[in-house]
Amino acid sequence: MTIGIIGARNMGGTVLKAIAEKTAYPVLVYDQDPGKAAAYKAYDRVQFVQNVAACTQDVDLLFVCVKPMHIDALLKEINDIGLSSGTIVVSIAAGVKVSRFTEILGEVPVVRTMPNLPAMVGEGFTGIYFHNMEESEFDGRKQEIQGLFDLLGKTRVYPSEQYIDKMIAVTSSSPAYVCLFIEAMADGAVRLGFSREDAYLMAEQAVLGTAKYLRDGNVHPAVMKDRVCSPAGTTIEAVAALEEMGLRSSVLEAMEKCDRMTRG
Repeated sequence: MTIGIIGARNMGGTVLKAIAEKTAYPVLVYDQDPGKAAAYKAYDRVQFVQNVAACTQDVDLLFVCVKPMHIDALLKEINDIGLSSGTIVVSIAAGVKVSRFTEILGEVPVVRTMPNLPAMVGEGFTGIYFHNMEESEFDGRKQEIQGLFDLLGKTRVYPSEQYIDKMIAVTSSSPAYVCLFIEAMADGAVRLGFSREDAYLMAEQAVLGTAKYLRDGNVHPAVMKDRVCSPAGTTIEAVAALEEMGLRSSVLEAMEKCDRMTRG
């Protein structure tokens, strides 16, 4: 299988690095910044090419990893060039619906995905939706595509595109929510007398370790919360204060507002 990637910045670069380091697939890459090629000189299966045309010909998968504002212009250029027969287009562009691709390229197979920032450290979550790939002949390709995103963390395949839209409030925006919580915890630690450096380290480790404990041990969050809340203890007092000030309702409302913005 040969892979083409247009756009090697941020998330595109994350996808490229994972494929280059963890698979044996040959990869053709085009990016408007020729300096991006320097970071991948050590990978003999990665070839940076000079234009979009060289990246789209004779590839099995074409990853479109440019910003949403550049999608239409790129797709028109690809359409003018012509895709090779059987090429599957894989999009990681947030908020760009499949219809944007098919209106310009025609009814080609399109995979709409939604990876998130933690993918950059191999702990992301990617939602995947397959369009025009219902026939059994695509079963093998579907597994290969999901396998590529498994390199970035966890994945789920969804039967409807609407799930990908709704993921913005859940996975794409959630790193910001977590960062606010970490920052607040760090401020609390500084208030108690710890250095800023130690405060952030403690808060980050608390979030990282808790998430790992829950995921690896298949433990429900409520179960772990109950384990650390002793009767008449300090933790249950802290939890009660958070509940009184509406932590849960604040998170729910924030995610609802984010989803409303997504839907326009």
